[in-house]
Amino acid sequence: MPRTKAMAPRKYNRRGEDQLIADLQAKIETIKARAVVKAAKKDPTYRYVSKALKSIDAAMASTGDQALRTALQEARATLSACMQLKRVLMPQGRRSGVSVEPDAVLAFVQKNPGQRGEHIAAGLGTDSKAIRPAMKQLIEAGQVRTKGERRGMQYWAG
Repeated sequence: MPRTKAMAPRKYNRRGEDQLIADLQAKIETIKARAVVKAAKKDPTYRYVSKALKSIDAAMASTGDQALRTALQEARATLSACMQLKRVLMPQGRRSGVSVEPDAVLAFVQKNPGQRGEHIAAGLGTDSKAIRPAMKQLIEAGQVRTKGERRGMQYWAG
């Protein structure tokens, strides 16, 4: 009977003691970090700040006034910074489902040519799903040109 790949003897890669110790230390640090976050989340202030961040996100989604949007973004950044001081990591401006103004996307692309979608989204404080409608509109209008495909696509002002 001929030997197939499935029947070939297995080779085991054993980790050395140093690697095992390093893995355990990394796991201990992860557990300690989770404990700090868990303790911070027990603080009632966390609940109020978290609700305030959600309210700010909702307000930004419903307003078209750029001055008000800018003020809300500054308030959100301040509250997020307070949460990070307590080691409770809040997503920085991640507002899934909230569209981004095409003018803001175009301004970012003009200042940062050749960036990929996720970098543009991070620079605008949102996620890549939120910039898609604005980016599509700008591409169709010829204001933004692209190079590459899918996740490797880069954007330049047209």
